Parts: sequence; structure tokens; C-alpha cells
Amino acid sequence: MSVEHFRRLERMYLGANINREVYKGTSIQIEKGKAVIEVPISNTFHHAANAMHGSVYFKMLDDAAYFAVASLVEDVFVLTIHFEVDLKRPFVDGVIRCEGRIE
Repeated sequence: MSVEHFRRLERMYLGANINREVYKGTSIQIEKGKAVIEVPISNTFHHAANAMHGSVYFKMLDDAAYFAVASLVEDVFVLTIHFEVDLKRPFVDGVIRCEGRIE
């Protein structure tokens, strides 16, 4: 895979309306078999108990896994078929970082 393939994937991710308008400040770095995503936590992501809603965790983890795989594949569109998340403690503020790796 070429560096240009990784940059195209990064532009695609950052250009998505949801990342530009909802998850403002999102960053992504892609290399062969790896994707790292960081999102500044906003209180707009909070549920009624004032912690980050589970949908945000899922989105970031799914995105990181997807782009790690997509970094290795150019000829097909990959899909998530199974995902499991165990949450240990809530996040309230700061920056959340997710890393997807193919080993």
C-alpha cells in the first residue's frame, strides 16, 4: 500500500459530515495495518448521567478497526460483521484515543 492510499483514507474520514459537524476536532493517522483516531470529548456527547454515551465509544472503535483493515485493502469495501465492547469506566472530558491494528 502506498502513503497516498493512507492519505486518501484520512481525507475520506475527515471529510465525512459527521466528523466535520458533530465530532469536531477529530484527527486520524493511518499507516499500514494501523489507524489511530483522537476525538476531543464534548459535553454534547454526554448522556443523562453526564458521561460519554456508548455510541461514541462504538463509533470510534468501529472506525479505527475499519481504517486499519482498509489500509491493507484497495479493491473491496470492508464491513464490520461483529463487534463487542466492554466498558470499564465512563469518560467525561479530555481526548479519547482509539487505535486499530492488524497483527
